[in-house]
Amino acid sequence: MKLELNGVVLNCETAGETGPAVLLVHGLGGSIRQWHAAAAILSPCCRVVTPDLRGHGESGKPASGYSIRGFADDLAALCGALGIGRCVAVGASFAGPVVLQLAADRPDLVAGVVSVGGFAAMGPAGRERMEQRAAAVEAGGMAAVADAVVASALGPSTHAANPSLAGLAKGVILANDPRAYAACARVVASADVTSALGRVRCPALLVFGTEEKVAPLPVQMELRRGLPQASIRAIPRAGHLAFMEQPDLFAAALMEFIASLPNC
Repeated sequence: MKLELNGVVLNCETAGETGPAVLLVHGLGGSIRQWHAAAAILSPCCRVVTPDLRGHGESGKPASGYSIRGFADDLAALCGALGIGRCVAVGASFAGPVVLQLAADRPDLVAGVVSVGGFAAMGPAGRERMEQRAAAVEAGGMAAVADAVVASALGPSTHAANPSLAGLAKGVILANDPRAYAACARVVASADVTSALGRVRCPALLVFGTEEKVAPLPVQMELRRGLPQASIRAIPRAGHLAFMEQPDLFAAALMEFIASLPNC
């Protein structure tokens, strides 16, 4: 379905009618398509909502107006439009800081927050990589970065055992609008939710793949130090997109976390 919220059309899918509401949010250059396997596992016992963030997928792609807080505000507006008063917010990669910002700003809405391969702020090397990626797609389109993005996003086990998943990931990247992607890449480069972490009062789960290259264990440990109630969960044989690479293991970890929440 498509909804006009905060001045932009947001595309989303819903699945499941009973149980806690779970918001599954993709990362930079991603889309709803990346969550299909995990959503299918979760939907028999959860109300699953998967949006395309502004600038991505089938959502609107304005020329400006991209920010971490802006993405978080879009998610809050989406929940309001769908009648969701309480949810578990799950964010992959750069949507990790987005859902952490949402949890800090809207404690009434977020019962639990899950960051998958997320971070509070990128280091100098990561910021430079994002700026270079933005410039590359502006000059040469999405094909200029697609192979490199997929190579770093998926773990070696996935590349060896599931090449079709690598093909899906590449297709999602190639479908992006270069202008919107570049704008969002620069948001990732400048993102810093460190000051918001202390305001995240709900339980948090930090998920990462054991073959993670983008935000490995040291990044997750640093993120945990800033969160009052956080635990870390490793997903074996997975890289940066653990929810795609090992959807059954990811869903099991998520359901265990949801079951532990006192107000969900």
